[in-house]
Amino acid sequence: MYFRIVNCIAIHLILSYQVCSMKSFEFTAGRTFLLRLDHGKDLVEQLKDFLKEKEVRTAFISGIGAVISAEIGYYDQKRREYVKKRFDERSEILSLSGNVSLFEGKAFPHIHIVLGYDNRIYAGHLFSAEVFACELFVVELAGIPPERSFDEETGLNLW
Repeated sequence: MYFRIVNCIAIHLILSYQVCSMKSFEFTAGRTFLLRLDHGKDLVEQLKDFLKEKEVRTAFISGIGAVISAEIGYYDQKRREYVKKRFDERSEILSLSGNVSLFEGKAFPHIHIVLGYDNRIYAGHLFSAEVFACELFVVELAGIPPERSFDEETGLNLW
């Protein structure tokens, strides 16, 4: 009987440790915004300006539209750096999603995008994009905002 209780406690501690190593944050939905971004201006910069103006510190972002050009990339896990590629093709935004958290005390949008042009698909982390037409759906998340900081294990700024 004693052995069974000790085993159950040990298993519980192991499972608890594994579950607790993942970070999670709980929020309630706050203000909800629909944005139509300005033609010819940078998507990311317009979003940053909006977040600052409305004092949004944490949010979920989704969007549709089209871009004139874009710079996207991926994180090379071995070299621990972003590889960027510029696309000067007018492309449809097939998917745009991301989140907003804090980095160095400011709202930081982290956005991934899928672009389509002439039956070709480009996808990755969005660094910049010149807007042709773009509509964003921003849901503010009410609660304590996550703060990004350097993560030794990945080389990324994570919350």
